[in-house]
Amino acid sequence: MSDVFFLAVKHQEDPSSIAKKVKYLYDQSGAGDVFSRGDLVAVKAHYGESSNTTFVDPVIVKVIINKLKQSGIVPFLTETSTLYRGKRSNAVDHIALANEHGFGFNSMNVPLIMADGLFGDAETEVAINGKHFNKVNIAAEIAKVQGVMVISHFTGHIAGGFGAAIKNIGMGLASRKGKLKQHSTMSPEINRSLCNGCGVCIKWCPQDTISMVEDRALINRDSCIGCGECLAVCNFGAVRYNWGRESGALQEMMAEHAAGVISAVNGKIFFFNFLINITKNCDCGSGGEVVSRDIGIVAGRDIVAVEKATYDLFRRINKKNIQDVTFPHVNPLIQINHAEKIGIGSTVYKLFELQSAEA
Repeated sequence: MSDVFFLAVKHQEDPSSIAKKVKYLYDQSGAGDVFSRGDLVAVKAHYGESSNTTFVDPVIVKVIINKLKQSGIVPFLTETSTLYRGKRSNAVDHIALANEHGFGFNSMNVPLIMADGLFGDAETEVAINGKHFNKVNIAAEIAKVQGVMVISHFTGHIAGGFGAAIKNIGMGLASRKGKLKQHSTMSPEINRSLCNGCGVCIKWCPQDTISMVEDRALINRDSCIGCGECLAVCNFGAVRYNWGRESGALQEMMAEHAAGVISAVNGKIFFFNFLINITKNCDCGSGGEVVSRDIGIVAGRDIVAVEKATYDLFRRINKKNIQDVTFPHVNPLIQINHAEKIGIGSTVYKLFELQSAEA
């Protein structure tokens, strides 16, 4: 049984107030005890796409960075490049966008170092004992650091039902090749009766694999990488997947890449899940509509226990599961249960609900 810590927040509580609570949660959960003085620790957060405003505020992230520094640990911010087109598809644009969103050196007093190099292809292979893989491709620099601090924003997710810590490191710290492998099972099709020929999916396709045929979009499945960008940008429901098969496989592969990250740092990793600004979609886009009041922050060393507690707390507060208000056709427990099955954590946990609000 794993220990998981929870501290509630008020709905729409100011980030500076939440930051004070994070200080207390950090101490009570033993977050700093995972690392040793002098360790280089990558702080993995999400800095939001250009249209997004609901990512975890830099004021909150900075509190965790400062706590690490106070223990003689050497933290730095990290991320990887995305598969899809946008302002995060290479290191230069990604760092510039993070700076625009408040994560620059002048604000955070630590550098942002892309873990997968300039174009997302700096990688290393890590051996795992998985169902789909016996080795996974993760960002090269992650295998060189002494630990990772994971700061995840709990949201809905179009392919996983929800996204939090498993997605944040399983997809977010995979190399470009690792991301491609995870998406390889996704095979989108265009329902021509619903397509209105607007061309938005063509604009956003990273592989130029969609073309216009007789005024309707058509996907060349031989060159499609399954990134799901067409599904995310289509406003007419014209893009479809076989969700029963494909989402489950993607979630399992995502969990197996998370296992590679955990193995690469010899288990020296800690997780904070923020149940605030809970939107239907993840921070890779605009986020979309808010589907819940703000709930609080979950913390712990066991990724599976932290994810399961996060999922359970949402259900406890809202009397329904996250997928019921995001994507009902997706079962997000697949990623949690598979992560447990491959041995990176336990769904059995003891929840410590902290009462004090400040350090």
